[in-house]
Amino acid sequence: MRPLPVRDPELLRTALTVPRANAQGPDYQRLEYLGDAVLQLLASDAVYRRFPGAGEGELSEMRCRLVSGKALQGYSERLAVAERLAAQNPGVPWPPKALADATEALFGAAWLDGGLPAAQALFDALYAEADLLKLGQATHASGNPKGALLEYAQRVHHAEPAYALLEREGPDHAPRFRCAASLAGQTAEGEGPTRRTAEAEAARRLLQRLLPGAAGANPPRPEPGARPDATPPRSLF
Repeated sequence: MRPLPVRDPELLRTALTVPRANAQGPDYQRLEYLGDAVLQLLASDAVYRRFPGAGEGELSEMRCRLVSGKALQGYSERLAVAERLAAQNPGVPWPPKALADATEALFGAAWLDGGLPAAQALFDALYAEADLLKLGQATHASGNPKGALLEYAQRVHHAEPAYALLEREGPDHAPRFRCAASLAGQTAEGEGPTRRTAEAEAARRLLQRLLPGAAGANPPRPEPGARPDATPPRSLF
């Protein structure tokens, strides 16, 4: 097992002590309370820096995905939390939820023991870059391809994508827009009943070209009140 950034053995022992009836001595519940707040802070900072094109709602959704109890149970394997709980609580049964609770408690212990640097080191040991990339993929599929394309452009190319209106046709009550999105010498087109949806479709297609297999394939959400289009956009690939 890799060492944890908690030097105080008493803090580490408390963070891994499962609550039990009539037990004497502290368990991980208070540290779990503190660690939850510490983890929320670090996760907020991580997604804020990693996804500069995401809005507040998207950042909140990604943070929730990152620190949910189910996610923590899975990520806890990287810190060998199950093995540590078994060693600290021999013969004591504990539910799967304890994996997430103890993981949060470890963040509380790291914060008390070494402050932000120790908590950040624990965060970096728990989450990999691939985990944040998966969050980006979820962003692509969540209906904000323009935000996802901007995040990718700024992170990889240190630039911003360009959008252009190529065509507007149809009557005023039922217009049709065709727009292009361009980045790093690549261009993709999209169509829609508004310029906004056309640009979103172009961004989605450009992401598919730049990140094959990773960009969300879900179409952009329709504008409120927009008429459903019976004719699909012509294929550009």
